[in-house]
Amino acid sequence: MSVASEVSRIQTDRNTIRNALIEWGQAQTTDTLDTLAATISGLQNRGAVDVEVQEGQTYTIPQGYHNGSGTVKGVAGGGNYQLQAKSVTPTKNEQSVTPDEGKYGLSSVTVAAIPEAYQDVTSVTASAADVLANKVIIDSTGQTVAGTIPVNGPVSTTFDPLSQTSVAIAAGYTTGGSVTLTGDLESALAAI
Repeated sequence: MSVASEVSRIQTDRNTIRNALIEWGQAQTTDTLDTLAATISGLQNRGAVDVEVQEGQTYTIPQGYHNGSGTVKGVAGGGNYQLQAKSVTPTKNEQSVTPDEGKYGLSSVTVAAIPEAYQDVTSVTASAADVLANKVIIDSTGQTVAGTIPVNGPVSTTFDPLSQTSVAIAAGYTTGGSVTLTGDLESALAAI
């Protein structure tokens, strides 16, 4: 075998090695045989990597040589999932119930009864003007509203029909009372 044929064989082998390392992202087209040999010597033998990943997880494949017998497996059927139970109380706004970080799903969601404060009040027609002062209602939007009708208590007054045509009663709520005619009408009628 001649020196020229041996050099040609070494160059062909170098090119084969270089092309493979370039394809793997480990070499440049100008790398020498010594550089290529150092790169190959630096590749770590990762053997058979055996990894399980759960839904939502990722696994970064380490750089190096893998013998091809390793596996990356997804956890089947949720058997190893870390599930979480949650409880929620209804509100007037939509809620999204999701698992906390590190959990892969919900095993159950318990929804509490609708609180009194969130009953459906859309059909309420009363307003502040329909309710006594110092009384509170919930309006059709679910807000508390204080009434404005004055509370006048009992009303008692006299009425002289000879000099008056009406008696003013204050607007608002009264607990009752009386309007009494004065004796002037009776005296006037007796004189006729």
